[in-house]
Amino acid sequence: MEKMKELKKGERAAKISTLVTLLLGIAKGLIGLVTNSTILLADSLHSFTDSISSFASFLGLRLSQKKPTERFPYGFYKSENLASLFISLLIFYASLQLMVEGFSKLYEESEVSFYPLALGIALVSSVVSLALSKYLKKVGSSINSQSLMASSSEKFIDFLSSLLVFVGLFLVFLKIPYVEGIFTIGISLLALKSGLVNAKDSLFSLLDVSPSKEIEERVIDIIKSIKGIEDFQNLKLRKAGPFIFGEVVIRVEKRLDVTKAHEIADKLEKSVKEKVKEIESFTVHIEPSEKKILKVGIPLEEDKGLESRISKRFGRARFFLLAMLNKEKGEIEGWYVKENPYVKEKVKAGLKAAKFLINEDVDSVITKEIGEIAFNTLKSNLVSIIKLEGLKAKDVIDNFFEGRLEVLEKPSKEEVEEIKREKEKVVIPRIRGYGRRWGWRKWFKSRYI
Repeated sequence: MEKMKELKKGERAAKISTLVTLLLGIAKGLIGLVTNSTILLADSLHSFTDSISSFASFLGLRLSQKKPTERFPYGFYKSENLASLFISLLIFYASLQLMVEGFSKLYEESEVSFYPLALGIALVSSVVSLALSKYLKKVGSSINSQSLMASSSEKFIDFLSSLLVFVGLFLVFLKIPYVEGIFTIGISLLALKSGLVNAKDSLFSLLDVSPSKEIEERVIDIIKSIKGIEDFQNLKLRKAGPFIFGEVVIRVEKRLDVTKAHEIADKLEKSVKEKVKEIESFTVHIEPSEKKILKVGIPLEEDKGLESRISKRFGRARFFLLAMLNKEKGEIEGWYVKENPYVKEKVKAGLKAAKFLINEDVDSVITKEIGEIAFNTLKSNLVSIIKLEGLKAKDVIDNFFEGRLEVLEKPSKEEVEEIKREKEKVVIPRIRGYGRRWGWRKWFKSRYI
């Protein structure tokens, strides 16, 4: 919807420019005939050229609004680039015409009648052309329209041309030779430069050249900020009309399920389109990635390095071994042991231990048992949970390298049952104590009803 509004806005600007330029061209042509001013006639021809180029902008923006079809599944956005290229060719033509006219004026003496009328239309033309140039530039920048920006450049050249006509007519009135020809040649060179710049931009867009290094760097920064993306490649951006289309291949951890991987891709797409307004569509392709070096956390009963005994519990383990494992080489790149600061926590020890390991930036946790809350916390932070096998830390790591350990897909029931048993140890004595004093029924009513 927003895109259609922008295209409508650009279409309206191109329509206004076409009409005003056409009226100016007719007025300058008629007055040029009346006053016998060849420079006004040349400027009139230039204005008609402008009106044609403005019409090309209008046509390009109108075609850009057409919905994609089976034959043109990517829409008609590039019709605006074609229109812009056409405008550039017209600028070439106008600049060559002005150059020829300038050379002829070097050897001819102008004889103009009704000077006030000729000077008046030249002044009006220059003011109106400057206003149109600023208007088209403002609208073109706001909707990122290449053809409107090209038309804005053309209108500025028309402003200079009309100003030259005014100065030339005044100097001709003062009988100063060569001035009209020299100024005309100067404007033709400006027109030629503008045409080259616009033609280059149009051709590059049609050839799908990356539109901007600055935009590409912004997209790269966004990709790097999304948690879960291990690497990316084949970032491609291309311009079609006033919009940019892009695609990228991202690599996520191999262990991620399809749903989680798509969540990451959707988050990236949404973030890119929100932060880079010029991008209309951004396609994300997902491929699995596997780290060469993984950082794993293993719960311990003691701090004896790789010879430490394994803890059967997760949240209330006394220590955690944090080891960097090179899966390709089957080697331990490094390790250290940290005391679990939450071993004596009365509630949610598992959750706090999970967050502790997440802050240590672990990729995997190898544990015998784990509760539901800790399990889900680790999974939501892209930490895999692997079922522990072995009596000592070194045995566990050897089993990991040899592929004997399986990934846990759900919380272990044993840990859940153990938590329940811990609660029962606290609740049952209280029940018995109150039962002896008040009786079971009285106690139950006083506590729960």
